[in-house]
Amino acid sequence: MAMGVALGLLAAAFWGVADFCIRGATQAAGTFRTLYFDQFFGLLVFAVVIEPWSPLSFAGATPELTLAAIGLNLVILAGAALLYRAFTIGSLSLISPIAASFGAITAALSLLSGERPSAAQLAGIALTLVGVGLAGTHAGSAHDASAPQRGVRLGKGVPEVLLATAIFGVTYWALRFITPEMGGAQVALIGKITDLTALTLIVAAGWLWRRSGWSPGMMPAGTQAVSAPLAPRGARFWVWIIPAGALDVSANIFYNIGITTALTSIVVTLSSLFTAFTVLLAWLFLRERLARWQWAGVALILAGIVLVNI
Repeated sequence: MAMGVALGLLAAAFWGVADFCIRGATQAAGTFRTLYFDQFFGLLVFAVVIEPWSPLSFAGATPELTLAAIGLNLVILAGAALLYRAFTIGSLSLISPIAASFGAITAALSLLSGERPSAAQLAGIALTLVGVGLAGTHAGSAHDASAPQRGVRLGKGVPEVLLATAIFGVTYWALRFITPEMGGAQVALIGKITDLTALTLIVAAGWLWRRSGWSPGMMPAGTQAVSAPLAPRGARFWVWIIPAGALDVSANIFYNIGITTALTSIVVTLSSLFTAFTVLLAWLFLRERLARWQWAGVALILAGIVLVNI
């Protein structure tokens, strides 16, 4: 259990800093390029650091488990695309706490599938959901050009992050059924290979579509994003994406190994503390501010995360 707790906390720290870096990368070069090079530098970590230090064995990777790992990682990739989009258009200190509530979904599914819930854990899940409701809305006014009608509406990026949160909640719960047999690092490596392959196919589809002579407006969804050169020029994007890719894959490995050594509900709750790191960095470096009730929502989310761990 102690190992699982330590790995959950490491995943939280690495994901928290990675999300801060990803926000910088998406604003520098967009969602697609951030997704693509995040997988690339994640694979580079395996090739340069992990494999030479501790070669991975895939003895437990049956065809069924491998297909399941591929499928789950593709769904997680779709969730990551939504999250990265939310980082681009929304406030980091708002988007991150909502994303962290995926842990409540994963914990709830874990408890319902056999892990016995306590009163504190149930209260934590409820607090997290209420916190998402508060943190995810803001008041419009007549002076706000983006909110022509007075009232409460969803903030920018909130619909995207809510969908991403649901995706992460289910898929990170489902990983508990394959990682014990395959290994946490192995599942992470399969995911990076799968995601980079899928994104490269999108790049190739965009290139072929342009070669065919069709206008950009008639290109398939997603291929417009790669109509310009794939590798951005300038140093700003690379300063953000290189650490983001390394930290993101490391956090995934920590999480995957953690759920093989401790209860999923415990590891995922500790991992979801990543938002504390992200919000702190946004406050320190981006000077982001939230309304009082949004801070109350963030506080409820954090309190819920702690209670789920009791």
